[in-house]
Amino acid sequence: MLREHATLTRQFAISVDIITVIAAFVLSFYIRLGVLSLVPFADPTTLWNYGLLLILIPVIWWALLNMHNAYSWQRFTSLRAEYGRVFKTTLLGVLILATVAFGLRIRVLPRTLIAIFAFVSLSLLILEKTVLYYIIGEMRRRGRNSKDTLVIGTGKLAWDFVATTEKYPEWGLKIIGFLTDKPDEIQRESNVIGHYDDLLSVLHERPVEEVVLALPSEDLNVAREMLTLCEREGIQVRLISDFFSTIIAKLHVSEIHDMPILTFSTTSPKEWQQFMKRCIDLIVSATALVTLSPLFLVIATVIKLTSSGPVFYEWNVIGFNKRRFRGYKFRSMVTNADDLKEELLRYNEMTGPVFKIKDDPRITPIGRFLRRFSLDELPQIWSVFKGDMSLVGPRPCLQTELPRFLSWQRRKFSVKPGLTCLWQVNGRNEITDFSEWAKLDLEYIDNWSLWLDLKILLRTVPAALLGKGAS
Repeated sequence: MLREHATLTRQFAISVDIITVIAAFVLSFYIRLGVLSLVPFADPTTLWNYGLLLILIPVIWWALLNMHNAYSWQRFTSLRAEYGRVFKTTLLGVLILATVAFGLRIRVLPRTLIAIFAFVSLSLLILEKTVLYYIIGEMRRRGRNSKDTLVIGTGKLAWDFVATTEKYPEWGLKIIGFLTDKPDEIQRESNVIGHYDDLLSVLHERPVEEVVLALPSEDLNVAREMLTLCEREGIQVRLISDFFSTIIAKLHVSEIHDMPILTFSTTSPKEWQQFMKRCIDLIVSATALVTLSPLFLVIATVIKLTSSGPVFYEWNVIGFNKRRFRGYKFRSMVTNADDLKEELLRYNEMTGPVFKIKDDPRITPIGRFLRRFSLDELPQIWSVFKGDMSLVGPRPCLQTELPRFLSWQRRKFSVKPGLTCLWQVNGRNEITDFSEWAKLDLEYIDNWSLWLDLKILLRTVPAALLGKGAS
């Protein structure tokens, strides 16, 4: 019955989303038609010209929303999470439409219509999700679509969970009682309805729809027995344990050959986002290598004419999972810069393994200009194209610096290094403590998303153009 209800709810949500997206496109068409009547800047069309799109767009939006778990109907979701799914879906959906329209030069899909549709669909979907969220929340507050929930445990974890459910009545969880391993609590507390051993009888005597195991880590063996019993009875179980309280890694559950596996990863397990990140890296780096090739030639010529030595500086750096690779920069220092570094170590202004001094005497005049606008970094686009680096990620470190890294700082190597990062756009010249730099890298890793990458890239462009990339 519960599964049937969840299926109907899911189908209802999908139907409402499809209707909303179609309505958004039709409304966008008429908004554009109205603008054309006032300020003609293109040939008017009829709605029938977009018949295929009226089928294609809802399918794309449904697939993207489904990919963002919009139809999983988790009771513990939030309005902010709903808005995030809508924003990501709209952004990716519009990018797909724009790519198809511009790449294939489809004139039937004007850019103005895409822009209007992006705004209208985002607004209508946000409005729809808001209305549904509050309607469902109000229904659950009144006792409809609520779940009778049994809590096993009477410690801090259990009471914290109950306090949270009371704070968010829209979750629709009705606590019917507690089970304990302390006999005296059964007599003392009216809402403690039995001992752990009474679980089976409670499940048979009461309409329990969900069991919450709020147990400390030392009781995980007991939790396993109760989980097995609930599974046999067909009761959904949620586990809350302090076993995970000190773990910062993200938990991913999988099953291989009937063997359940819990994977704790410090990086995002969302493979589709990782795939999209790599696609963006490839497209942007390939485009940049082609369009910036004249600039590469000019910089190379100026370096060759103003100082002796090679055009490129080859540096041996540490990449993803501490794999070594060879990167390239435009040479901005004298040819024997690495040899002179030993003599300058006492002037190092950065604490930790990284070497950095203001007004480094090894930098050539043209090198100072290149560094000011981060032009010396441009050859690293080749490393992005090859896959050794990404557009956004922690800055790579030299192989000679790695032995001096502290244990917690080495987590930065759990993702690919990047051309730009939080350190780059958060005043890198003012940061003199490498630990602060590392904390920014870990903040990026822990909060990574495609949206965060986009925000960093957008902040990098003005920083480079205004010459804030000097080091």
